[in-house]
Amino acid sequence: MIKITNLLKRYDEKVALDHLTLEIKAGTIFGLLGPNGAGKTTLISILNGLTKYNEGEVTVFDLPLNDNLNAIRKRCALVPQTLAFYENLTVIENLNFFGGIQNIPADTLKKNIKYAVETNRLGSMLNQKASTLSGGQKRRLNIAIGLLNNPDILFFDEPTVGIDPESRNEILETIMSFKKDNKTVVYTSHYMPEIEKICDEVAIINAGKIIKQGTLESMLTNESAEQLIIEVYETSMEKLKASCTKMERLTVIDETSLLLEGKESNTVSEALALLEAENIAVKNIRYGTTTLESLFISLTSKGRADV
Repeated sequence: MIKITNLLKRYDEKVALDHLTLEIKAGTIFGLLGPNGAGKTTLISILNGLTKYNEGEVTVFDLPLNDNLNAIRKRCALVPQTLAFYENLTVIENLNFFGGIQNIPADTLKKNIKYAVETNRLGSMLNQKASTLSGGQKRRLNIAIGLLNNPDILFFDEPTVGIDPESRNEILETIMSFKKDNKTVVYTSHYMPEIEKICDEVAIINAGKIIKQGTLESMLTNESAEQLIIEVYETSMEKLKASCTKMERLTVIDETSLLLEGKESNTVSEALALLEAENIAVKNIRYGTTTLESLFISLTSKGRADV
């Protein structure tokens, strides 16, 4: 779907992307993680034809990007972090306007607007001015505008910044639904729980290079470790801490993760019996002490750049 080989991008003498190589498969939700200045925005800009690069090869839909930019753009959409619509227009006026400037045929646009509105649950507010929408509703309008050309690839740049947890969960559910519609999603975020919740595969970028890539399971698993991570369904910290005081080798990482010191069968059995008695449902058990956040911090603590 997207293949990047040896990509180099400079801003004068500053290297933004340092011979970066990356492949994103069709139909996946792909998370792109990196500290500020790592090169994420530059990479997304290049893939959307907004920024040129110095060296390397980029293909999208098996088409060379530079030679097929217009054709590729028609099948992609970028949902930016900033709100990209007119506050003084109503929801439906915004949708019609942004569909119109893309020269989408009337019948197709009508069908695509229906899909965008239903997917983002905007039907009850079509005649509201955008300025009157809540923060979460504005984010959903932003996404709806990105769906007007019915894209095969959607790029999301920090789409949940500044909204409440309930609205964030609604947006994440919407993004996950795109998989059943055979859409590919490239998603950048600083919120680790978001990446863990929605992404099939993740790449960590730092100083313009991909420093680790893979499925979440492969990135976080370390079979040589003497500890196990017990993933549980979300439970209050108070309850988890109280339960873990009953077993010395069991400690809390966060609301969905516990650390078990030791991987012997009797130790695991004791921990599972305790959690069952405490009515704490276990979701998964894996090797290693790594969480996505700790892995991210350890890999990006050096080599930061202001790109």
